[in-house]
Amino acid sequence: MNTLRIDRARLTQGMFAPLKNGDYRRLLTSNGLWWGIIFMESTALGWLVLDLTDSIWMVSLAGFCRSAPFPILGFVNGPLIDRFGRRKVIVTAQLVNFLLYLALSILLWTGRLAFWHLVIGALVAGTTWALEWPARRTLMPDLVGKALTLDAMLLENMMQSVARVVGPALAGALIAAYGVRGCYTVMAIMAALTLTIVHTLSQQPIPRLTRRPQMSPWTLIGETLRYAGHHQAILGVLLVTVAMNIFVFPYMSLLSVFARDVLHQGPVGLGLLGTGSGIGAFAGLYLINRLRQRISPGWIFAVGTCFMCLALFAFALSSRYSLSWSMLLLVGIGQACFGSMQSSIILLTASDEMRSRAMGALVLAISADPIGKLQTGYLAERWGAPATIATQAMTAIFVIATIVLLLPGLRRPVVAPAVAPSVAPVPTPMTRPITEK
Repeated sequence: MNTLRIDRARLTQGMFAPLKNGDYRRLLTSNGLWWGIIFMESTALGWLVLDLTDSIWMVSLAGFCRSAPFPILGFVNGPLIDRFGRRKVIVTAQLVNFLLYLALSILLWTGRLAFWHLVIGALVAGTTWALEWPARRTLMPDLVGKALTLDAMLLENMMQSVARVVGPALAGALIAAYGVRGCYTVMAIMAALTLTIVHTLSQQPIPRLTRRPQMSPWTLIGETLRYAGHHQAILGVLLVTVAMNIFVFPYMSLLSVFARDVLHQGPVGLGLLGTGSGIGAFAGLYLINRLRQRISPGWIFAVGTCFMCLALFAFALSSRYSLSWSMLLLVGIGQACFGSMQSSIILLTASDEMRSRAMGALVLAISADPIGKLQTGYLAERWGAPATIATQAMTAIFVIATIVLLLPGLRRPVVAPAVAPSVAPVPTPMTRPITEK
């Protein structure tokens, strides 16, 4: 009994302190399943499109459709999340995801799936992601407080890393055993389970501050962009995110091309290739947890991101499966630094009032992804996938290093003061207290 008590105490200290909150535990569990579905879909969609069309351009086009909604929703998702509430946005998006994967699995089992179905499905999935991702992350400080936000983000990235390992491997195994239809069926089941979990999140009011709702959407958008422009840490994260989504992250949509045409692997080899970055992410999170007390989050973000680009450059030049897998493991280490610090810096430096809109601006920065996918697909058709990814990775290193040098505030971000949850905010002409359900 004493040992059990000690173990439980350890699990609620340090990085694990956010687990004391029951709602956070439920959110974290649902996030793990949600990320698992996303990585399974990325593997299955790329393989299915390549099998249907035998075209690198079509694979990139499907990836473009997956991120095409980001530019539009990046302008309005912050106000929408504030208007309807974070929990409601998450539950609604998950319901849509479940219906989408159910419909695609039925089309696959009946043999009626066409490429245009995948295009529509990618657009719908991209729309829900652009709303759900910032809603999930902005809900974390509400549940655990700003003091534990970095710990909550590390745990969130740990779950994401588990999903990055399990998701592609599971997708590859399911495709090899039951075809793509088996993979989409499992994704539909997982989406139903995720929906059930998020529906159990507490509906107790969450105190926070927001601008008056009668302000026009364009005014809100203008304020958000001006706010980001006056905070170097937020601006730097947004600019680095744009560079990464134009030059680096499009490689994920071409993994099926590398697996089949460069490394001569089947769906299982593709799935295992996708697990490399997930395993590396665990090492990255361990390093972050050891270094975060001594090194600024901005430096972890900048150095880790450049390291990821360098490892991707080496991956692009490899023609041996074992070496390629090892380079993706190093990519995962850098991606852990990028992913965990990206949201953490914004959530820590943005005021409580501007948190949702600052994360909305981050989605707007991520909306460079469709441009990157089209650019990468166009160049890969002409230069080949390896030369394209290698060139873009080196370009990203130069751009990111320039941003870090020009914005010293990114290297040492300042944490914004938090509003104590137990203290009711004082209404002013520009703000008013509201509750979210």
